[in-house]
Amino acid sequence: MRATLRNWKNIKWIFEKDGALRDIYVQNATISDWERVVELLNSEYKLTFGVYEDNLTDKIEFEYVKTMFADETGELETKSATIDLNGIVVKCYFFLENQIEFDINPTEIKTESDFNKITDFMKSVSAKLEKQITLCGENQPEFPLIKIDTKNGIEKTLTEEDAQNLWKKSDQSVSRFKKLKSRIIMKYFPRLFEKRLLESATKPYVATEREKNVW
Repeated sequence: MRATLRNWKNIKWIFEKDGALRDIYVQNATISDWERVVELLNSEYKLTFGVYEDNLTDKIEFEYVKTMFADETGELETKSATIDLNGIVVKCYFFLENQIEFDINPTEIKTESDFNKITDFMKSVSAKLEKQITLCGENQPEFPLIKIDTKNGIEKTLTEEDAQNLWKKSDQSVSRFKKLKSRIIMKYFPRLFEKRLLESATKPYVATEREKNVW
């Protein structure tokens, strides 16, 4: 696998506390991908599935997941999965059939060892699906900060300089709201960030196709 030489000093900026989560995506997903991911999670990871503490199970019920995808009433109880990566919590949500989504709290990633737990998890999912998986700022799937594709031998983690250079290069094609992580947007464009939050609250949640990613 082609991997950039890791230096924790160049990585930890991605996980600086900024009040936002970090999302992990498999884009252009299918129901078969979901079935394989559920199989992987159920067999290889410690997890809980459900809503309330008194009715959690230790396996994801794939038939129920399919029912959630098919529900158009909005009345079905929405369940999620909580995965334990040896102390790092990963949440899995079943929002969209064509986009697999996880999230993590960046404040839990404090060392290179913690970082490795996340990338090892991403590699497992990528290998299972033979698809690309990315880690991004919250609700910014088109701007990967980490990209892993085991089938094609790709493993890349952006430095802050990398991210800012990509941001500048994509200036003509991507709105400023979607180019960089929340901390930088809030620092330089606080009014735009506030507008983005207001707009996103009124728009339906849809998947972002892999082809729309900045890189």
